[in-house]
Amino acid sequence: MRIDAMLESGDFAIRAANDPAEVEVEWRALQENAFGTLFTSYDWLSSWQHHVGRARGIEALIVVGTIEGKPAFLLPLGLMRAAGGTLTIARFLADFHGNQNSGLWRRDILAGIHGRTLRKALISIGRRHGIDLFDLKYVPAEINGRVHPLVDQASIESLNAIHALPLIPDFDTLYKARRSSSARKKLRTKEKKLGEIGPVRIERARDAATALSFLDTLIAQRGARQESSGIPNVFEPEDVRAFLSEQLTKALDDGSDSFMIHALIVGDAVKATYLSGLQFDRFHAYTNSISEDVAACSPGDILLNHVVAEACALGAATFDFGLGAERYKTAWADKEVLMDIEIPVTFKGRCAEMSVRALRNSKRYIRNSPRLWAIVRRLRRLGLPL
Repeated sequence: MRIDAMLESGDFAIRAANDPAEVEVEWRALQENAFGTLFTSYDWLSSWQHHVGRARGIEALIVVGTIEGKPAFLLPLGLMRAAGGTLTIARFLADFHGNQNSGLWRRDILAGIHGRTLRKALISIGRRHGIDLFDLKYVPAEINGRVHPLVDQASIESLNAIHALPLIPDFDTLYKARRSSSARKKLRTKEKKLGEIGPVRIERARDAATALSFLDTLIAQRGARQESSGIPNVFEPEDVRAFLSEQLTKALDDGSDSFMIHALIVGDAVKATYLSGLQFDRFHAYTNSISEDVAACSPGDILLNHVVAEACALGAATFDFGLGAERYKTAWADKEVLMDIEIPVTFKGRCAEMSVRALRNSKRYIRNSPRLWAIVRRLRRLGLPL
């Protein structure tokens, strides 16, 4: 039976909870047989809301769809106020600390979901909870080869995409297939130059003290690099550090690969880091850092090789490089399109939707203009918040 028919018959129902803990049992059960990402897992989002979201005035709204009483999908949302508190916008929870926003979808129900019915159900929830606009960014265009249930003709392609690499168990074969012999030779030469400074080793943190030390280095290195470009370091606030620390220490306590941190060490100094996690057979390269004094030796690329190799050894199906089209991503991986979706609920929401789309179109125009984008980058380096 199609889900729209189930909705009419009462076999399909949607409810919403304001606290992730209220639906923890359904959430964890759904994770056992669902399509999703690290950024839709219960541990990730409940921790983020505890450390970051609640203190910043974001109210969780976890939408759970059930079929015949069993959880079928979950959309973790957060409500925030805009326009002086007169506008309520629902976005994916923690969307500015994640790389994509898929939701969780039970594997056997994707083919039966009717997007129009799902949108009608969301609008109904929006009315009950005082939402003016659902502003859902960075939604995968496809899940398992099917159009994402939230995507329709009104959806627009996101300004940024992710880049993803299908993995095989044999890293050496993959490396030779993806990177040219000249690229491999150049990286070996750079690694030798690093070795002239001191012994080079790669280490994955296996205890909390090491993990938190690497995390502090990552935050400091990213801060130094982003200060020079005028872009704020989103990992610097103490609430974000507490959230990431909890993810690392919990994974270590559980003996899990769900979150981890690697470092490239030259002598006794950390010269590059990688924060990453494995969830739903997808290895997420969440964020990284390098020390500027050895940037010419490409310590990030050297460390990346080892992280990709570990992902292969762990049996991951895909290596997800996350948002953006930096050279080190495009050299390895292929583009996966993300979509932005707006669902207005009220008249104010329809007005806000037009404003949101106009702003995104302006950003897209600037990004696609080399001259204008160069101006923005120069202004950022001068400290202007662009």
